[in-house]
Amino acid sequence: MIVTRHLVIALLTSIFPNTLLAGNKTFPLVFSAMGCGPYNSADLRAAKIYVKQENKAQTSQFLIHLGDICTGVAARDGKLTEKSYSDIKDLFTKGNTIPSYIVPGDNEWNDRPDPDVGWDLWCKHLLALEKNFKTEWQNVRQRERPENFAFVANSVLVIGINLPAGRIHDKEEWARRFRENISWIKAQFAKHKSEVSAAVVCAQANPIGGSGVAAAVNNRFSSFTKPFGKLAANFKKPVLFLHADGHKWIVDKPWENAPNITRVQVDRLEPNFPPVQITVDTTAEKPFRFERRLANPAWNISKTKR
Repeated sequence: MIVTRHLVIALLTSIFPNTLLAGNKTFPLVFSAMGCGPYNSADLRAAKIYVKQENKAQTSQFLIHLGDICTGVAARDGKLTEKSYSDIKDLFTKGNTIPSYIVPGDNEWNDRPDPDVGWDLWCKHLLALEKNFKTEWQNVRQRERPENFAFVANSVLVIGINLPAGRIHDKEEWARRFRENISWIKAQFAKHKSEVSAAVVCAQANPIGGSGVAAAVNNRFSSFTKPFGKLAANFKKPVLFLHADGHKWIVDKPWENAPNITRVQVDRLEPNFPPVQITVDTTAEKPFRFERRLANPAWNISKTKR
C-alpha cells in the first residue's frame, strides 16, 4: 500500500486533534481552490479530470469552489437549468473522497432573472456540500446564514461567506448579508484567535478592485471591505482573502490598513488552468504559497484528454 502525505496527516490529526507535534510545530495546511467554471462542456470534462487527479495525488486536505458555476450570459438570459447545479454536485460527490466546499456566485443566484429559483436550486444541490464527506475537523455554519461556514484544520481557521459579485437584486438583502458576513467573521476570529496561526476567508466576489475591475464598481462593497480590514488588522495574524470573479490570477495586499491580508484571485476553471494548490505554513517566511501547476505535466489537460 502506498502511504500518501494526505493519509499520514489524517492519521496524525486523529491522534493529535490540534495537529500539535513535537516542538509545538504543526503540519502546514494544504488545499486546492477553483472558481468561475465550468462554463462549457470542455471545462466540465477538464474539471472532472482535475478532481480525479486531486484524488490520485491525495496532497490536498480539502477542495473549495469559489462560485460561478456557469456563464453570466446563461444566467442573465434565463438559460440556466437545474442540471448546471446537479453537475457541480456530481463533480464533487461522485468518485471524489476529498472533503469539498463551495460558496455562492452571482451567475447561479443574483444575476438570474429569477434569483429566488436560483437560490433554491443552489441550496438543494450545493448547500453543506461537506456533509457528503468525513472530515477530521468540526464544520460549523452560521445560524442566520447557513451557507456561511467555518472550521479549523492544522491550526488554520477557514471561513466561507456568501459574497457574490453581479447585480444588486435586493438592496435590503445585500446590506443585511454584508452585516451577517462581518458578524460571522468577527465571531470566528474572536473564538479561534488564541488557537490558530492564520486564517483563510473564501468568497466569490472581487470586492476591492484590480484586474480591470473599476474602483467605482467595488465601492458597493465598502460596507464589507472596511470592517473586514479592521477585523483582520486586529486579528494580527496572516489572513488570506481568496476569491474568484475576475478570471485572472492576482496576488497582492490591497488593504492599506491591514498589511497582514494577502488577497488572491484565482484563474478561471478551464483546460488551461487547473485548481491552484495553496499551502498555509506560518513557520515559513511567506505564510501562503501558491502552486498553479501550469508547468506540471500531470495537470496539463491536453487535447487528447479532453
